[in-house]
Amino acid sequence: MNQYRQWALGVFGIALCGVSTLGYCLPKLSDDEGYILVAMKIEQGYVPSHITLDTDGWLSDLRFEDVTSNYNYWLEVVDAGSYTWDRVYLAKQTYIDISEQDYVINVEAGKINYAGHLSMYTEMNGSLNFLIGGARFYFNNKASQALEYMEASHPEVLAQYNLNYTGKEKDHFFEYAKAIEGNQL
Repeated sequence: MNQYRQWALGVFGIALCGVSTLGYCLPKLSDDEGYILVAMKIEQGYVPSHITLDTDGWLSDLRFEDVTSNYNYWLEVVDAGSYTWDRVYLAKQTYIDISEQDYVINVEAGKINYAGHLSMYTEMNGSLNFLIGGARFYFNNKASQALEYMEASHPEVLAQYNLNYTGKEKDHFFEYAKAIEGNQL
């Protein structure tokens, strides 16, 4: 009878995995992994085809596609370490190298790591093969918007892991929000 009960609970768990966003299918992070929350806002101008972040190691670059105008978020499980914004691809072979700007997301194991939003403004010619008005980039902290995104899109991850700000300047917004709402952020 006990085996039947365990089997039934297993089948029920698999069924919930297919229809639920409550964390029944949430993969467990290994000891050296964390979540990286990559955030980008297209303020004005051309929408890139994709963006890349660079880290140490062979073939360890991260590539993010499906960029849309306005706000973009990507949440990925990655190895702990430092990830630097590398390139913004405006077309297949046209890109802007932003690695020298030193926009870094530090990933701590066992946490959801956010360092800020990359905001972009560009002006390109009609054939999209060169910039006519240049490009401006800003890396700024929009922690409240990152929290809203996580609450709306990934509540199961947010319920299990702390949201961690890893930007250059200290910011205690996530701890403050956790204390006020009583949520695990």
